[in-house]
Amino acid sequence: MWPKDFKFFREFMDDLKTIFIFNTIKSYSKGLTYYDLQQFGNIPHSKIYRMMKSLEEKGDLIKKDAISNETGRPKHLYFLSPQGETRLENLRKKLGDIFEFVKLRFPKENPNFDHDAFLREGTFKIWSNPVEFIMRKNIPDSEKLKDLLDMEKDVNNILRRIRKEKKKIKAKLQLKNEG
Repeated sequence: MWPKDFKFFREFMDDLKTIFIFNTIKSYSKGLTYYDLQQFGNIPHSKIYRMMKSLEEKGDLIKKDAISNETGRPKHLYFLSPQGETRLENLRKKLGDIFEFVKLRFPKENPNFDHDAFLREGTFKIWSNPVEFIMRKNIPDSEKLKDLLDMEKDVNNILRRIRKEKKKIKAKLQLKNEG
């Protein structure tokens, strides 16, 4: 299918993951811990540890040791280094060029997608539990309620579709078993 040495998609995903890590770290002005990052998408602790350690070894992150106020235990706080800031800008440019290319090739697909904002603001927070994501947003409670009601409506529509498809499959299976 793809040439053996075709690394585009793997590199694209690695670059996007790195942008998300860097943007997430930048959103924590007092430093980001493993635990903070683990909250988003249930990422295994060992995977987070390896990612952060690798980025620190490359010089993209700075690790500062601190003591947790809640538990009194040591914790590692990560910050973006000046080299990491430069790498982040370079990755945004690189992926921005790819998005521009895709936009030129498929101009009618989604002309309103703001890839610059996505690359500037995209963090692992998007992978958090959707309810928690809404509850953490800095918006009025009336907007939170509206978002939750919209989500509930979507979930109910999905559940109706699941039940409908299950009935179809059960009917097919029943016909097979009778025949």
